[in-house]
Amino acid sequence: MSAGGDFIPGDQPFDAEPDYPTVFGIRFTPIVSGIALAVLGLLGAGALLFYLGLPEWERYQELDAKVKQTENDIQQQQARLQEIETAKKELETAQRQRDDVLTLFANEASLDTLLLDLNRQIDARNVDLGKRRSQKLALCPPTIQQNIREFEDKYGDLAAKAELRGFTPNKDRTGVITDSSYGTQVNGKLKRQAVSVELSGNYEQTSAILQSIERLQPLLVIRELTSNLSDKSKNTTVYTGTGDFTRLSLCQPDPKITTKFQLEALLPLRPDEVVQAAPAAPQPAQTK
Repeated sequence: MSAGGDFIPGDQPFDAEPDYPTVFGIRFTPIVSGIALAVLGLLGAGALLFYLGLPEWERYQELDAKVKQTENDIQQQQARLQEIETAKKELETAQRQRDDVLTLFANEASLDTLLLDLNRQIDARNVDLGKRRSQKLALCPPTIQQNIREFEDKYGDLAAKAELRGFTPNKDRTGVITDSSYGTQVNGKLKRQAVSVELSGNYEQTSAILQSIERLQPLLVIRELTSNLSDKSKNTTVYTGTGDFTRLSLCQPDPKITTKFQLEALLPLRPDEVVQAAPAAPQPAQTK
């Protein structure tokens, strides 16, 4: 029979420490084991980050750089396309302006009809010739009306008729402009065709013809213009035998003037003519 508190052989005392494993002299108590597991976890996480995370991060950096470079290239291409579109518009504008300027100059076709155009302008001033002559004849004394032919032969026509008396090409002034007559910047870039023109008519007719020349399509320049009163118009003393000087003042013939000038048509040079007109480059001096 046993009594409480009897000693039982083999029982360990209550205050004895547990038997923890020992590795390399390190006793793995719960605290040590927890620290070891934590360290192993950190090492594992670091290994995963090094072997898996860093390569992916580098790949991400490369892809991000590639995306940014591609976006930059696209922006540059868009900028170039915009510059190209702007350059095309500027080129179209320049070509349109150039064509507008070229229309101001003469051309071979317009020069072929220049004489015809000038004759038309002169004929237009004679449309009312018969009407003007009849009106002035009605104001003349009867003695003049009866001898109107003789009167006009001596003093000139009652109503002056505009006439083209000369249209002669001036070969001495025709060709590429090199004499700086239109400024040094024009030399070697334009050519001209010059014509010596002579016409006659009263002051109104002459003024209207000169103004109409300026309105013709080709660019024409009038140079060296001179006007002279005809010999018949200089004779202002008229005697009719009637003494009716008041009516005679209304019967005076039209003062007729003769006008001479050089008519120059300006034309742009063709590309081959520009090359021919360019001054030759100076030859280098030869050394002996």
